[in-house]
Amino acid sequence: MIGILRYTAGNLTSIAGALSRLGIPWRIVETEAEITGVDGLIFPGAGAAKAAMSDLQERGLLDAIRNFYKPFLGICLGMQLLFDYSEEGPTECLGIVPGCVKLLPDEVMRPHIGWNRLDNGYWAYFAHSYYCLPADPRQITGFARHGIEFCAGVRRRNFFGVQWHPEKSGETGNRFFRSFGRLCK
Repeated sequence: MIGILRYTAGNLTSIAGALSRLGIPWRIVETEAEITGVDGLIFPGAGAAKAAMSDLQERGLLDAIRNFYKPFLGICLGMQLLFDYSEEGPTECLGIVPGCVKLLPDEVMRPHIGWNRLDNGYWAYFAHSYYCLPADPRQITGFARHGIEFCAGVRRRNFFGVQWHPEKSGETGNRFFRSFGRLCK
């Protein structure tokens, strides 16, 4: 069973719908006990870093997330919050992936919304104004380009993150969710 974390930032409905269409069992989780009881965790993202981190801290979920040892997927803001620090706010984040999150440069149209090609040739849907800079480039699993080349995916241990939205990315997202679902068995 995959848990989808409910917090002030998130895109629960679209993710739940995508998993349901693919026959992947899921449930909403909101507490530390619920988080530890799932086989994998999706950390959705849509919202602001500072408000999201405040909510996670107020609900006592920071350690439950940091200590999660099963497959973990951060999507968009969920990926950004895995890093040490975000310029948005500015905000101290979870510190799971060393590095920072920066605002897309002024010469790039913000927000970056729409379809874009990943470096593996697949198309994915993006909606963001900030991008991640991992301290260790070996943790980058993919790139995309929007005025600049930016990190579109990251992995550190059991923590995966994607800047794009698999739940809105058609067959690319379906393949990605199927693969994540297999990891969680």
